[in-house]
Amino acid sequence: MTDDDKYKRYAEKVRIFKGLSPDDVDYILHHGKILHYHSGMTIFHEGTLGSNLFIVLKGEVGIFHQNDLIAKCVVGDGFGEMSVLNHLPRCASAAALSDCRLFTLDEKEINTLLSKHVAVRLLLNIIHVLSERLEGANAKNTELRRQLKAMGAGTPDEAGALV
Repeated sequence: MTDDDKYKRYAEKVRIFKGLSPDDVDYILHHGKILHYHSGMTIFHEGTLGSNLFIVLKGEVGIFHQNDLIAKCVVGDGFGEMSVLNHLPRCASAAALSDCRLFTLDEKEINTLLSKHVAVRLLLNIIHVLSERLEGANAKNTELRRQLKAMGAGTPDEAGALV
């Protein structure tokens, strides 16, 4: 397999690389870092500041909120990108569920190393991924409200109290 084929496969498998050329993917991968984590190792903790996004190249990563598993990331999935966009403490923790190889890119690298068209495409892809997650969360929230109402338990108001 040629390098061009390899980077083309990354562009197809990694959602935040969608629409980027193999040359753009090659450039990104050569300016980030590859990290290795053993099963059970913490990648980052909820409540800490961070400016890195991560992409799973091998293995599986668990995303935890208050120690509850809320998502699993597999090869091609990205996580941690919210910290690149909002500069707030991380709202979840991440830990390796198996031995993992991760690609990471921080905000400074995005801002200084990437050409404008690549950075814009990357950030638009991140926004698309986050929008899909928000839509999924909204659908789950709506279904939970419907179930609570059907049980006669009322529904949470904006402050979270049952009404």
